[in-house]
Amino acid sequence: MNPDLDSKAIQRSYRDGFSNDFIALSGSQLNQDLIISSFEQLMTLQRASLPIEELRDNFTSLGYFQQASSAGIAGICNAKRNFVGLVAALTKQQAQQHGQPTGELPCGNGQRISALPLGHDAKIFAVSAANTFINAINLAQLAKASQAANGNLHWSDLNPDWPQRRVQWIVPAQMPFSAHLQELGIQLPAQFTIAADYTKIFEAAASNPDALIFSFYSPSLNARLQGNNFKLLAAQASAQEPAINPTPQTISSTYPESLETDIVLYINESKPNACIAVSLADYLLSFNQRLLLENNMAPLDPDQRQQALKKLDQLLARTASSTTPFCLDDLRRSAEYQNARLSRTAP
Repeated sequence: MNPDLDSKAIQRSYRDGFSNDFIALSGSQLNQDLIISSFEQLMTLQRASLPIEELRDNFTSLGYFQQASSAGIAGICNAKRNFVGLVAALTKQQAQQHGQPTGELPCGNGQRISALPLGHDAKIFAVSAANTFINAINLAQLAKASQAANGNLHWSDLNPDWPQRRVQWIVPAQMPFSAHLQELGIQLPAQFTIAADYTKIFEAAASNPDALIFSFYSPSLNARLQGNNFKLLAAQASAQEPAINPTPQTISSTYPESLETDIVLYINESKPNACIAVSLADYLLSFNQRLLLENNMAPLDPDQRQQALKKLDQLLARTASSTTPFCLDDLRRSAEYQNARLSRTAP
């Protein structure tokens, strides 16, 4: 979507939006950055016609995507743009560099950016059920073999007992796969298939024993892989490490760290409407377990969530507003919300 959306495009996006899309899109299906803008004109138009809960739900579908975290971070730091929040999917190394889990992002121009963790996601490898010889992927071995093969990798390069056929890589178009492969030390394949969407991935790999899917651990992909046509591969960092199957529970703990992703919400406190993003963070952290598991991602563990909620309490106090849409107290007065908030566990 164009970052400079006009009011009609914004309203159309609003009407067509789905609840919590920014979690599914940024953290799982696309794993690219989602900028959240304050959209004052849209909120003025919609304020009288929709209850606050529906506004809050639909709000999460608004925004635009960038190809890299650096571009999104540059956008949230830009004092001239009206961006109040950024949801980014970061590798462990990137998260440490950019103020995660509850630090501040140094912009260098006076903008104050706070980071709040939301959960964890991962990248996965998968093959067709027609592939009967591989059940796990060794990342160190894959990197070494791909470099030796100069991108023309064969299955026998990974195991001499496997077929001497070329590995046929398939990746989704939404994924910056070259950057991810380079981060893993894997030589870019000389030939690969870029699928326009997840359906095309399955069409391309359905009965192909040599297809190797590299993608996100997403709701739609995972649901289809649970059938009989595909299998997720367990992954191990090296031969000395155990091979771990990706699940919402393992991707935040025992799954190889190089394949793990942290989902982080950055909030620009310097913006007058920062309370919009803070209010959204309040909702997402209060119902963290339910929302993240619904999208096949891993929620924060209790200690992480408690630390994030303490930081959020400070943000709520600093950015409080009684007039800005999404910063109203309607939802916070509900019994369900208060129970979730006070107990520090998600319903």
